[in-house]
Amino acid sequence: MDGSLISDLIRRRVPQVLAGYLGVTWTLFELMQWLTEQYLISPHLGRAILFGLLMLLPAVVLVTYRHGRPGPDRWTSTERWTIAGNGAVAVFVLVIVFGDVELGSMVRTVETSAADTSGVNPPREVIRRVPKKQFRRRVALFYFDEAESARADTALRRGAPTALRTDLEQDPFVSTLPPVRFDGDLQRRGYEEGLDVPLGLKREVAQETNAGYVLAGRVGTTGTGQTVLSTQLRETETGDLVAERRFEGDDLFAIIDRASAQLKQDLDLPDGHLESTTDLPVTQVFTSSVEAAKHYAQGRHLRRFTDTTDRSVAREYGRATSADTTFALGHFREGQALWRLGKRERARQALGSARRHSYRLSESWKYELKALRFFRLEGRPEAALKVCERWTSLRPYDLDGWRLKASIHARQLQHEQALSSYRRMLALAPGSDDAKRGIVGALLRTGQREKALRKAKSYEEANPEDESGPLLVGTIRWRLGRPERAERAYRRAERMDARDARAYLSALNQARGQFEAALSGIKEEASEGEERFQAGIRLSHHHWLRGRIGRSRTVLDSLWTAGPPAPGGYQRFRLAVRACDYHGPIGRRSYISKLLGRLEALKQDVSTSARAYEINARAALARCNVAAGRLTEAQRHLEHVKTLVERSGTPQLYRLPFDLDYLWGRLREAQGRHEDAAARYEQYVEDSFPRSLLFRTLRLPRLRLALTYQKAGRPGEARAAYQGALALYPAYPRLNYRCAQFLADRGRREAARTHLRRALKGWAPADADFRPKQRAEALADSLGLGVV
Repeated sequence: MDGSLISDLIRRRVPQVLAGYLGVTWTLFELMQWLTEQYLISPHLGRAILFGLLMLLPAVVLVTYRHGRPGPDRWTSTERWTIAGNGAVAVFVLVIVFGDVELGSMVRTVETSAADTSGVNPPREVIRRVPKKQFRRRVALFYFDEAESARADTALRRGAPTALRTDLEQDPFVSTLPPVRFDGDLQRRGYEEGLDVPLGLKREVAQETNAGYVLAGRVGTTGTGQTVLSTQLRETETGDLVAERRFEGDDLFAIIDRASAQLKQDLDLPDGHLESTTDLPVTQVFTSSVEAAKHYAQGRHLRRFTDTTDRSVAREYGRATSADTTFALGHFREGQALWRLGKRERARQALGSARRHSYRLSESWKYELKALRFFRLEGRPEAALKVCERWTSLRPYDLDGWRLKASIHARQLQHEQALSSYRRMLALAPGSDDAKRGIVGALLRTGQREKALRKAKSYEEANPEDESGPLLVGTIRWRLGRPERAERAYRRAERMDARDARAYLSALNQARGQFEAALSGIKEEASEGEERFQAGIRLSHHHWLRGRIGRSRTVLDSLWTAGPPAPGGYQRFRLAVRACDYHGPIGRRSYISKLLGRLEALKQDVSTSARAYEINARAALARCNVAAGRLTEAQRHLEHVKTLVERSGTPQLYRLPFDLDYLWGRLREAQGRHEDAAARYEQYVEDSFPRSLLFRTLRLPRLRLALTYQKAGRPGEARAAYQGALALYPAYPRLNYRCAQFLADRGRREAARTHLRRALKGWAPADADFRPKQRAEALADSLGLGVV
């Protein structure tokens, strides 16, 4: 019977047709594989074709068996339905299996501009082919271990992977997450230096960034002077070893080039792409000095730690550029560190050196350098954003591009655009703490407070060792009028030894009327050296809040005499502004005149070459002149500030840090231009970032807004402003007194009495000659309340 079945199949040509069908199927699959390698067609397309053709085998066998023998045959409805059903099942399964994968090209065409860093040539439009997200290889790179039978110092163990990452980043199909990206995560897990990390932990932190591969290695120098480097490439999800390679030679950078080329093959990049892509020697895009590479890598590592001063970071970068004066990337990072230190002229020189040697920068760093130059040095944020737009369109998977774009949007108060960029960051790196915090801030700025709270709580739960989480959650809850829950969050931060936890708790206690607890916390802060100056300002504010004006002024004077921490000029100007806020009412102008004398002397003593310094100085002079009643002089200073800010091209960069809208509001209020003053206060309150709620408690912009609404004849808006302010600071004496006046004038005597009780309770220890308390007592008598 077997013989007759085989004979029957042969007579019906089933084996012949199947052999031909499978041969054509395999030929098509091999053709698709070749197209994938040479023309970057999706490898999923070949697999889908192979899978689909194999699934149609039942229909092929049926048709061949029924109609393969010589002579005509009639088609039956069963055959038709079977073939149609086989086709439908094949299509259904293909949709299930391949429905969410890319079956077209591995690249997409992007029209953008070339990354010219000279700024001389006009933008040159180019058409580029950019790899699609699904086909990029995301590799998490870690610091190397010490090679067996070889010696390696810590700097070499950091420098070698940094150079390897720079070389790999030339390939658009590879996204390499640098070792510094994981420093914070590893530090929280006890690996302070990021060295000798177990494989399991490497995989864990790599998975949080959606990296498909983990790349580790070993490096060292033998007794004969030979450098030994080995790499281990593993799949992140399974931990399976993809490839392990070993290289040896007398030139570290030549070894890096060989290792990089081999890794691209191990990552299974298409042959056609490898043959056509640019792959310069690492010495052309990084440095040719091993010593420079070591110092650079050390500087990058130190930059990740909050307790590391920018001075030490800049020092490492300076040593790198001294070892290699053409080290463009080193000059670039040195300029950034010097800029953070306030050494703007030296920063300009370093960035200028980076620009001169930009031929040694990768394309991404060219874009970053150009964007930062436009934004920081030339004050052209819109031009910087255009550069970021070209950068992120050409290299849409560069996290740094989206980070810089989000930062510029945020500094320009373009919150919706910043939110969009932060979300793109999070899509690329789900474990990015910067992106998560940025999203929370942007949601708050756009009024989505409940959503921001959910995101902040999620961040806190996912990062239980990050002290910023409970601080952020607590501040949002305070902003939402939930002080008890805010306190619990601040207590969690305090148990984590969070830097600002006690300051936030003290401010919250003041807001709720727990003044003694607040004072105790502030005094504890004031006893500690590093925070003594800021704690002193908060102590002065506390005394002012309770009507102890003499004590408040004494604290401010002692801070001025003792000298604030560097930069002293900036801090003293801020100190003067605070003093004018606390002691500016008429009747205290002799004190304000003394402050003005101090400011004029300080302005003459310290160079005003920095724009920020001059803005700071003139803003302080303007505020004190308003307090002294010299409104023309105050306006002159603020107009000068306005000119400086407009020339900078980045007005949003200065508005909030220097409280310019608040200062203009105080001037307009003093001039009797109440509508203008209200508009300024509205802007100031709207733009104040909720995380800075602590520092906004040191003055009362919402009270000024309510008073200005009253003077402008807008009682409904004044009532809303009082309600908003009291929701945040329900026990503030001055706020309650003003609200009581407002309510009493409108015949709401019982509500006025409630607020008067709070005001007089807060002012219980006030100076005997404290006028607001005297007026509050008089109002209490008129309302039949009596002195509390």
